Amino acid sequence: MAKPMHQTRSETRAENFALEKESFRTSVLYWIGMLEVKFNREFVRRIGAGKAIVPRWRTLSVLADVDGLTINELARHTFIDRSALSRLLTLMMREGLVRCRPREADKRNVEVFITAKGRVAFRRMLPIRRAVFRQAAAGLSQEAIVDFVAVVREMIAKLDSAEAR
Repeated sequence: MAKPMHQTRSETRAENFALEKESFRTSVLYWIGMLEVKFNREFVRRIGAGKAIVPRWRTLSVLADVDGLTINELARHTFIDRSALSRLLTLMMREGLVRCRPREADKRNVEVFITAKGRVAFRRMLPIRRAVFRQAAAGLSQEAIVDFVAVVREMIAKLDSAEAR
C-alpha cells in the first residue's frame, strides 16, 4: 500500500526517514515547492482571477517594499524570467499599475516604480494573501514559523555563498 502524501509532523518524525534519500517525500525542496503551488492556487481561487495574478502579485509586492528597482533586480526578487517580466511590465504599465524610467546614473538601465493605482491593487490583494497564510499556518506556533524561515534563509545563504565562488 502506498504511503499517504501528507503526514503530520509527529508521523514524519516517527518515520525517521533519511532526508533527500528515500524519495521525493523526504525532499525539503519538494515540500517547499508544494507549499508555494498550493498557496498560490488558493490565492487564485479566493481572488477569483487567473494564474496570471501571481506574477502581478509578486511584482507589486516587491515594488511596494523596494520601489525603483531595475528590471534585472526585479526579475531576481520576483523569480520571474526577465523576458516574461518585460512583457508583464508592459501590460502593467498599460493598466497604470507601474511606471518605468531610465536610471539617472545609467540610462541603459530602466527603473520600475509602483504607481498609486498599483498600491491600491497591492492593498486589495494583501488581505487575501494574509488569509491564505493564516489558513496554512493555523495551529503552528509563531516560533515554529520563525524557525522555518530562519532555516530556509540559512540554506539560501549557503547556496548564495557557493554561487559567489
